Amino acid sequence: MIPAEAFALACGLFTAINLILLKKGMASGNPITAIVISLAINVLSFWSFVFMVLPLDQILRPELLIFVLVGLIQPGGTRFLAYLSVEKVGVAVTAPLRATTPLFSSLLAIMVLDEQLTVAVAAGTTLVVCGIILLSTREEKTGGWRNIFVTLPLLSAFVAGSTQVIRKIGLEQITLPILGAAVTTGTSFLAVALSLTVSRKWATLDFNRGSLGYFLAAGCAVTLGVASVYMSLYLSDVVIVAPLASLSPLYSLVLSALFLREVEVITTRRVVAAGLIVLGAVLITAIR
Repeated sequence: MIPAEAFALACGLFTAINLILLKKGMASGNPITAIVISLAINVLSFWSFVFMVLPLDQILRPELLIFVLVGLIQPGGTRFLAYLSVEKVGVAVTAPLRATTPLFSSLLAIMVLDEQLTVAVAAGTTLVVCGIILLSTREEKTGGWRNIFVTLPLLSAFVAGSTQVIRKIGLEQITLPILGAAVTTGTSFLAVALSLTVSRKWATLDFNRGSLGYFLAAGCAVTLGVASVYMSLYLSDVVIVAPLASLSPLYSLVLSALFLREVEVITTRRVVAAGLIVLGAVLITAIR
């Protein structure tokens, strides 16, 4: 049996690969096309698997409504709050505050699910969050912290953290984690399709050769990432999974240094941040 920690770490890696591929594809494509392609691959992959292994009477269950709720919240709600935050207070303020998601996940899991937080996991989670904040914050001075809109990225982090807890509650009611992923991504796809229909923006989709390959590969990567986080939540507690699944900035740093050398610079602060994240991950996975 593959341990939950391995699935959680894999989620961060696949998320980072997805981001690198998206950055490559965005040179000649647009975000809406990338979102539609990735969600379409999610839906096709997950539902194909579900229909192969489960009879219809085990698919149409009321317990799955909780995953419909998750699909409406994540990623739509969190992205809206994050994008609004970028507009109001800027990326340099939004990114580090948005990185506090694992803290909210852990606190909510303790309060709602009565999960136990050991000293090692608490210390590891704190190190991971501090490292992510260091990686997310820009070098230059930012200002604007004393602004009412600074609550937006924190609210986005809270909503994202709460979905981890909601998914955990839902996964305790079903026997196939991928079924939860299928319902969540299917709901998100329908929400995006409805939005494009109402706003009449289907024409903005651009399936050009320059970006299509990258977007298809990114969709496959994010599908594996979603599957990994659902498997990890099914097998273990949120306080363990949440910080480990949030390590994509660390993987992105390494992958960017390898594949995006022309736009990414490795600084001392980034090396320190990476060290904090690695140490935090070791504390969470190796010491209980």
